[in-house]
Amino acid sequence: MERQIEKAKEVKAKYLDEWLVNAQIVSIGIGFVEEGVIGIAIGAKGQIESLREKIPDMIEGVPIHINKVKKLRAQN
Repeated sequence: MERQIEKAKEVKAKYLDEWLVNAQIVSIGIGFVEEGVIGIAIGAKGQIESLREKIPDMIEGVPIHINKVKKLRAQN
């Protein structure tokens, strides 16, 4: 599992700037994307189908999950 985490960190660092240019993307994190599998979870607003066309499901062996998020706002 430690190797999965390190590989996910490498892929995230490699693509982070490219992904953050997209205004739809509001979060990018590393964690369990399915049971027992470490990957990169991307939170996006709006229609995420266009993102799925630009970002593959897997990069360098690391699974990429794009999830639609609702409006984010700070809470007191």
